[in-house]
Amino acid sequence: MAKPFQFTFLLELAIDKRDDAAGRMRDARQMLENARQKQTEIENYRNEYRARLANNAGQGMAIYQWNDYRQFIARLDLAVEQMNGEITRCELVVENTRLAWLVCEKEVKAFETLQLRHNEREAHRENKREQSRSDEWVSNAYAVGAKGPNGNE
Repeated sequence: MAKPFQFTFLLELAIDKRDDAAGRMRDARQMLENARQKQTEIENYRNEYRARLANNAGQGMAIYQWNDYRQFIARLDLAVEQMNGEITRCELVVENTRLAWLVCEKEVKAFETLQLRHNEREAHRENKREQSRSDEWVSNAYAVGAKGPNGNE
Protein backbone atom coordinates (compact mmCIF):
# COMPACT_ATOMS: atom_id res chain seq x y z
CA MET A 1 0.00 0.00 0.00
CA ALA A 2 1.41 3.37 -1.03
CA LYS A 3 2.13 5.92 1.68
CA PRO A 4 0.31 9.24 1.26
CA PHE A 5 2.30 12.36 0.40
CA GLN A 6 3.21 13.86 3.76
CA PHE A 7 3.24 17.47 2.53
CA THR A 8 -0.24 17.53 1.00
CA PHE A 9 -1.46 20.08 3.53
CA LEU A 10 1.51 22.37 2.85
CA LEU A 11 0.96 22.02 -0.90
CA GLU A 12 -2.68 23.02 -0.50
CA LEU A 13 -1.68 26.02 1.64
CA ALA A 14 0.88 27.07 -0.97
CA ILE A 15 -1.76 26.80 -3.71
CA ASP A 16 -4.18 28.94 -1.69
CA LYS A 17 -1.43 31.49 -1.07
CA ARG A 18 -0.61 31.57 -4.79
CA ASP A 19 -4.28 32.02 -5.68
CA ASP A 20 -4.55 34.92 -3.23
CA ALA A 21 -1.43 36.50 -4.73
CA ALA A 22 -2.91 36.09 -8.20
CA GLY A 23 -6.06 37.87 -7.03
CA ARG A 24 -4.02 40.76 -5.63
CA MET A 25 -2.07 40.96 -8.89
CA ARG A 26 -5.33 40.97 -10.89
CA ASP A 27 -6.69 43.77 -8.66
CA ALA A 28 -3.48 45.78 -9.07
CA ARG A 29 -3.65 45.43 -12.85
CA GLN A 30 -7.26 46.59 -12.80
CA MET A 31 -6.29 49.65 -10.73
CA LEU A 32 -3.55 50.43 -13.25
CA GLU A 33 -5.96 50.09 -16.16
CA ASN A 34 -8.49 52.35 -14.41
CA ALA A 35 -5.81 54.98 -13.78
CA ARG A 36 -4.76 54.88 -17.44
CA GLN A 37 -8.37 55.25 -18.58
CA LYS A 38 -8.91 58.17 -16.22
CA GLN A 39 -5.76 59.85 -17.49
CA THR A 40 -6.94 59.42 -21.09
CA GLU A 41 -10.31 60.96 -20.19
CA ILE A 42 -8.62 63.95 -18.53
CA GLU A 43 -6.28 64.41 -21.50
CA ASN A 44 -9.19 64.25 -23.94
CA TYR A 45 -11.14 66.78 -21.88
CA ARG A 46 -8.06 69.05 -21.71
CA ASN A 47 -7.60 68.83 -25.49
CA GLU A 48 -11.28 69.59 -26.02
CA TYR A 49 -11.05 72.59 -23.70
CA ARG A 50 -7.93 73.86 -25.54
CA ALA A 51 -9.81 73.59 -28.83
CA ARG A 52 -12.68 75.63 -27.34
CA LEU A 53 -10.20 78.25 -26.17
CA ALA A 54 -8.63 78.48 -29.61
CA ASN A 55 -12.04 78.71 -31.27
CA ASN A 56 -13.38 81.36 -28.87
CA ALA A 57 -10.11 83.32 -28.91
CA GLY A 58 -10.31 83.48 -32.70
CA GLN A 59 -13.75 85.06 -32.41
CA GLY A 60 -12.61 87.47 -29.70
CA MET A 61 -13.18 87.18 -25.98
CA ALA A 62 -12.87 89.22 -22.84
CA ILE A 63 -9.67 89.01 -20.79
CA TYR A 64 -11.47 87.46 -17.79
CA GLN A 65 -12.78 84.65 -20.06
CA TRP A 66 -9.26 84.12 -21.38
CA ASN A 67 -7.93 83.90 -17.80
CA ASP A 68 -10.70 81.48 -16.80
CA TYR A 69 -9.84 79.18 -19.70
CA ARG A 70 -6.10 79.33 -18.92
CA GLN A 71 -6.64 78.62 -15.21
CA PHE A 72 -8.91 75.69 -15.93
CA ILE A 73 -6.46 74.25 -18.47
CA ALA A 74 -3.68 74.67 -15.88
CA ARG A 75 -5.78 72.62 -13.41
CA LEU A 76 -6.29 69.96 -16.06
CA ASP A 77 -2.51 69.92 -16.71
CA LEU A 78 -1.98 69.39 -12.98
CA ALA A 79 -4.54 66.57 -12.96
CA VAL A 80 -2.70 64.87 -15.85
CA GLU A 81 0.59 65.15 -13.93
CA GLN A 82 -1.05 63.67 -10.83
CA MET A 83 -2.43 60.81 -12.90
CA ASN A 84 1.08 60.18 -14.25
CA GLY A 85 2.22 59.80 -10.64
CA GLU A 86 -0.73 57.52 -9.87
CA ILE A 87 0.06 55.39 -12.94
CA THR A 88 3.69 55.10 -11.85
CA ARG A 89 2.55 54.05 -8.36
CA CYS A 90 0.13 51.50 -9.82
CA GLU A 91 2.83 50.09 -12.10
CA LEU A 92 5.05 49.61 -9.04
CA VAL A 93 2.22 47.83 -7.20
CA VAL A 94 1.64 45.59 -10.23
CA GLU A 95 5.34 44.70 -10.34
CA ASN A 96 5.48 44.01 -6.61
CA THR A 97 2.38 41.81 -6.71
CA ARG A 98 3.80 39.98 -9.72
CA LEU A 99 7.03 39.28 -7.84
CA ALA A 100 5.04 38.10 -4.80
CA TRP A 101 3.03 35.78 -7.06
CA LEU A 102 6.24 34.39 -8.56
CA VAL A 103 7.54 33.54 -5.08
CA CYS A 104 4.29 31.71 -4.33
CA GLU A 105 4.36 29.94 -7.69
CA LYS A 106 7.93 28.79 -7.02
CA GLU A 107 6.84 27.35 -3.66
CA VAL A 108 3.93 25.49 -5.28
CA LYS A 109 6.23 24.09 -7.97
CA ALA A 110 8.67 22.90 -5.30
CA PHE A 111 5.92 21.03 -3.44
CA GLU A 112 4.56 19.63 -6.70
CA THR A 113 8.05 18.36 -7.56
CA LEU A 114 8.28 16.71 -4.15
CA GLN A 115 4.86 15.14 -4.67
CA LEU A 116 5.86 13.85 -8.11
CA ARG A 117 9.05 12.30 -6.72
CA HIS A 118 7.08 10.77 -3.85
CA ASN A 119 4.55 9.27 -6.28
CA GLU A 120 7.36 7.89 -8.46
CA ARG A 121 9.09 6.29 -5.41
CA GLU A 122 5.82 4.78 -4.23
CA ALA A 123 5.07 3.42 -7.71
CA HIS A 124 8.57 1.92 -7.84
CA ARG A 125 8.07 0.32 -4.39
CA GLU A 126 4.69 -1.04 -5.44
CA ASN A 127 6.21 -2.50 -8.62
CA LYS A 128 8.94 -4.19 -6.54
CA ARG A 129 6.32 -5.62 -4.14
CA GLU A 130 4.24 -6.87 -7.07
CA GLN A 131 7.32 -8.43 -8.65
CA SER A 132 8.22 -10.07 -5.35
CA ARG A 133 4.69 -11.49 -4.97
CA SER A 134 4.79 -12.72 -8.54
CA ASP A 135 8.18 -14.37 -8.02
CA GLU A 136 6.92 -16.00 -4.83
CA TRP A 137 3.82 -17.31 -6.59
CA VAL A 138 5.90 -18.74 -9.45
CA SER A 139 8.33 -20.25 -6.97
CA ASN A 140 5.49 -21.87 -5.01
CA ALA A 141 3.84 -23.10 -8.21
CA TYR A 142 7.15 -24.59 -9.36
CA ALA A 143 7.74 -26.23 -5.98
CA VAL A 144 4.30 -27.84 -6.07
CA GLY A 145 4.77 -28.92 -9.69
CA ALA A 146 8.26 -30.34 -9.09
CA LYS A 147 7.04 -32.74 -6.38
CA GLY A 148 4.65 -34.38 -8.74
CA PRO A 149 1.02 -35.31 -8.33
CA ASN A 150 1.59 -37.58 -5.30
CA GLY A 151 3.96 -35.17 -3.56
CA ASN A 152 7.01 -37.27 -4.56
CA GLU A 153 9.87 -36.00 -6.61
